[in-house]
Amino acid sequence: MRPRIALALVLLTLAAACETVPVTGRSQIILVSEQDVVQASDKIHAEFMADARQKNLLVTPTTAENTRELEMVDRVGRRIVDAAGLTSHYKWEIALVRDQQVNAFVRPNGKIVVYTGIMPIAKSEPGLAAVLGHEVSHVVARHSAERMSQSLLAEGLVQGGSVVAGVYDPRYQAVAAGVLGLGVQYGALLPYSRAHESEADHLGIIYMAKAGYDPAEAIALWQRMEAAGGSRQPQWMSTHPLPGTRVTQLREWLPEAQRYYQNRSLPVPTR
Repeated sequence: MRPRIALALVLLTLAAACETVPVTGRSQIILVSEQDVVQASDKIHAEFMADARQKNLLVTPTTAENTRELEMVDRVGRRIVDAAGLTSHYKWEIALVRDQQVNAFVRPNGKIVVYTGIMPIAKSEPGLAAVLGHEVSHVVARHSAERMSQSLLAEGLVQGGSVVAGVYDPRYQAVAAGVLGLGVQYGALLPYSRAHESEADHLGIIYMAKAGYDPAEAIALWQRMEAAGGSRQPQWMSTHPLPGTRVTQLREWLPEAQRYYQNRSLPVPTR
């Protein structure tokens, strides 16, 4: 009876932690509070910004170079955040960092960071809108909280499996932990990570359309990404879909996004 009661409690906990992602309608399990995620992000971002200031990498309105890019990043970022309905949800801050990394990210506490290295590939305001639409969508879909929850579940699964193996034969405990760890990594965590990236592409193309940017630019952006990229590892080993996969998916979602581009007052399905 005890295992059954324990299983019932686990299932009830998971059911209570179930949420739904806007637009896609995908169910997700969130075991950590938004407050905990935001507090952790505040600490990480404060350290990041302190390091960037110390190295004099932040672009400011008084900086001699990249000021036009800073204005564009600020303008596009705020339009995307507004289209996603998050303007009043966090204390949004936008930073442009002088770095050749082709990267940008948005933390779950509302802090947007764009590296100057991505600007030549973004190429234009709509291209940047595709980048930031994707990144803000991670916040909308609470992907950070979901990844933390998945890690907790995966850790529990690996530890539980190794303990069970150790009961039968202690010699197999470490082997079981290693095999389960690899299985969880390549069979669950990496596929979920790629699914999150695709989901952010889906939401992002809609938010950029609602912000007044042609969603077809998202396809052009990833075509440029593919052209600029070097050798890549196989998709099943990666945290992100390959650019070609993203282009194919974006083409499928483009008609849906075009509806929001043509009628920006059209409401986006919410959680």
